[in-house]
Amino acid sequence: MTIKDNPAATEPASSRAAQPVTIYLGRHSHTTANAMGLYQGWSDFPITEKGREIIRCLGRGMRGINFTAAYCGDLLRHYETARGALDWSGNESVNISVDPDLREDNFGSFEGRDARATLSAVSKHLGFDSFEETNEKLGKDAYIKVQDAFYELDRANILGTDLDDGLRAEASDQVKERMVRAMNKVGETVARQGGGNVLVISSGLSLRHFLGAVDPTAYMNPDQPNCSVTKLVYDQGHYSIVGPIGSMEYYERGRQA
Repeated sequence: MTIKDNPAATEPASSRAAQPVTIYLGRHSHTTANAMGLYQGWSDFPITEKGREIIRCLGRGMRGINFTAAYCGDLLRHYETARGALDWSGNESVNISVDPDLREDNFGSFEGRDARATLSAVSKHLGFDSFEETNEKLGKDAYIKVQDAFYELDRANILGTDLDDGLRAEASDQVKERMVRAMNKVGETVARQGGGNVLVISSGLSLRHFLGAVDPTAYMNPDQPNCSVTKLVYDQGHYSIVGPIGSMEYYERGRQA
């Protein structure tokens, strides 16, 4: 599907022969918030030791892929995942470009709160008795409706916080727009530099918003594991998903190496 936002960045072309732009789009590794069941959007939580081992497996599973570029969100979990995956895959010389637009959804006043209790409250706001019922009734669009519920509840300030408006929960369209903007920048920049393989590390829900823009009919597992990867080919604003969404192929390959 073709998704456009702003005109392409004017990056100088290199002398390399033109190649397809192949994007390996991954979720960050396991964090302390994942371990504690807390909401982490724009909040920064460190990678756990379990998460570091997952990164090592991801990197080992990507050996043989020569990356020409790498991008990630601006939080520690994004950078540590990207850096480790590059180092363990033999791509130590590749620098990482950091882009805040590749962050997770912002949950505003709900950041750092217990995920189970928060999802229960959000589900009731949407008219359901539980998050399980929310997923069942809303199907593949559940993540969109849930993010919009965060937006509505935080704008109503039901938690009584003093957050600035710009730091409150995002609407789903805001997340989608910035993710499309970031990914188009990645695709156009790498294409102008000659193409090749590019590693991009973001977060689970923001990845869903982007992939939903690429293919609204695509099935996405509600529980995308840490360090799962979706492979895409980019060509002049057009993205083709290659293989399954949120694959653990590279992690499993590295775990067995």
